[in-house]
Amino acid sequence: MFTQGGDIRMVKTVKLVNLTSHELNVYNSEGKVILSIPPPKDTPIPRVSIKSEVVGTIDVDGVEVPIRRVVYGDVEYLPPPEEGTIYVVSTFVTLALRDKGIKREDLLSPDTNTDSVIRDKDGRVLGVKYLQTVW
Repeated sequence: MFTQGGDIRMVKTVKLVNLTSHELNVYNSEGKVILSIPPPKDTPIPRVSIKSEVVGTIDVDGVEVPIRRVVYGDVEYLPPPEEGTIYVVSTFVTLALRDKGIKREDLLSPDTNTDSVIRDKDGRVLGVKYLQTVW
């Protein structure tokens, strides 16, 4: 779908399928929506189970704050790769697969880092400037 060599460059036109629970809005650098894809209506959204356990505490000015370790479980409802298709899924899904050693170059997620995310005046996410990969 794309090549990686310092930069990610598209090598051909693809079908982009939004498999998140929210409308996917991609903005350009001028703040205009350039792509909008609604969430699926009849397709289950890929999910990952997350387990956590308390692994310790830290003392902050006499207050014990518990620390948990998060372990990603199985991913459900993820369709198999399809030629010419890129699926947009949650970052949790891509991280869970990466942690299991599964590389799916057909998966991207919305980049919600501060230099990419677009929010309204109340802080709600409206969209992103970039999609991201974890591979």
